[in-house]
Amino acid sequence: PRMKETSGWQQVFSSPRLDWVIERVALNAKVLGGALGDHDKMVAVASCSEIILWALQADGNGSEIGVFHLGVPVEALFFVGNQLIATSHTGKIGVWNAVTKHWQIQDVIPINSYDAAGTFLLLGCNNGSIYYVDVQKFPLRMKDNDLLVTELYRDPTEDAVTALSVYLT
Repeated sequence: PRMKETSGWQQVFSSPRLDWVIERVALNAKVLGGALGDHDKMVAVASCSEIILWALQADGNGSEIGVFHLGVPVEALFFVGNQLIATSHTGKIGVWNAVTKHWQIQDVIPINSYDAAGTFLLLGCNNGSIYYVDVQKFPLRMKDNDLLVTELYRDPTEDAVTALSVYLT
């Protein structure tokens, strides 16, 4: 829903009836200068390992962008800019890139925490490392087409990184 001062709350979008319980919801509001033009408002829902992503139009209709599978239960679902991110503590991340319209799944070290700052997704892992991915650039390695996940820090004692909070100036 959205709030209009003169008329109160109005329904913006209603999804088709789903055969499963929605466990996670992510909403992306308009991003100025977004690459999707009229499709820069999106909503995603997840249940177990399945994710559905819709683009929302101003008239209240929505068009399905796609159905994606993480392969393991989705534990976090959120947007970083126009990129949809799904993570699982088992060590999988899924990224849908709004520009390339490409869904990429990547195996990483089991994830204990995450945060986003600007276009960076940071992952705190159980081996004491903090990894990052610049999801705006959606970098892929040439040799195997995997996401470029870069180690930012490693705890010498390998204590798990159980919480992350990032602020960029």
